[in-house]
Amino acid sequence: MSIYVPMPLAEAWQKVLTGQETVLIVLGDFLDDWRRTLDPNERQRLVEDPICDSENTDKHRWACFLAATIEYLTVRDGIPTPSWVFDSRWTLPQPWFLIPHWKLRAWLLVATPPPWKRRRIFGGDETMLIGRV
Repeated sequence: MSIYVPMPLAEAWQKVLTGQETVLIVLGDFLDDWRRTLDPNERQRLVEDPICDSENTDKHRWACFLAATIEYLTVRDGIPTPSWVFDSRWTLPQPWFLIPHWKLRAWLLVATPPPWKRRRIFGGDETMLIGRV
C-alpha cells in the first residue's frame, strides 16, 4: 500500500506548462490537497516554491489566478504567505472577467476578494472562484 503525498503546486504547474495536464485539473488537485492537508508545515510545502511564468497569455492569466489563490488560502488559514506571490508579474495588465457577461461586471467588481482584485482578476466571491475549500 502506497501513501499519497500531495504534489507541490510549482511541480504540478510544470505539467501545465509542458502540456501534460490542464489548468483546471492542476487547480482542482491543488485545492483538494489543500483541503485534505491539515498540517500547516505540509501546506507550506505545497506553496513555498514559486511557479514558473509563461509567455502564453492564457497560462499567464491562470498563473496570476494561482498566486491570488495561494494568497487567499494562506491568509485565511494563518499560514505564512510565500513572498513570490506578491511579485508584480502576477498582476495582469488588463482586467480579466471570468464571467464575460457585461451585466454581471458590477457584481464581479464588488464581490471578488482582494487577492484577486489586486491582480485584476474578477470572478465573484470565493465560492465562485475556488469553491468551498
